[in-house]
Amino acid sequence: MESWYLVMCKPRQEERAKANLNNQGMEAFYPILTTEKLVKGRRTVKQVALFPNYLFVCLDSKNGPFAAVKNTRGIGSFVTYGANYQVVPLAIIEYLNNHKSHTVESQLPKQGDAVSVNNNSFKNIDAIYKEPDGDLRSILLINLLNKQVEMSVDNTDIEFS
Repeated sequence: MESWYLVMCKPRQEERAKANLNNQGMEAFYPILTTEKLVKGRRTVKQVALFPNYLFVCLDSKNGPFAAVKNTRGIGSFVTYGANYQVVPLAIIEYLNNHKSHTVESQLPKQGDAVSVNNNSFKNIDAIYKEPDGDLRSILLINLLNKQVEMSVDNTDIEFS
């Protein structure tokens, strides 16, 4: 009878461990989270592991190659509960498999969010995020002399509240 087990990978080696297990004929996966971030002022979309450093592997509970899994490149060890390897219920695996491509998380402000501008011209000025202006800049609404004005600002100068 096959069961899913939780395995701890070496840091940032989930993909390497999964590929090595697949090359040995074992089924393995880890759910992926797509995030949108600002990196050096540029909008980037990255895919990262939903559970960093963890991987799920399907093995025969009686005759599975547990030693081969432990010795696979990128694998640290099995997660244990007492003396037993941690078995993951099939319902959780099915849920993660069905929802892995639909998970999107954005760490960028949305239209109408309150932000602060912090550059040489404007120090700690409150503003409202309007929209992106290319990859490196954003358009903000600020109050100048009791009038709301649009201003394009470098993303590195925006502090999210």
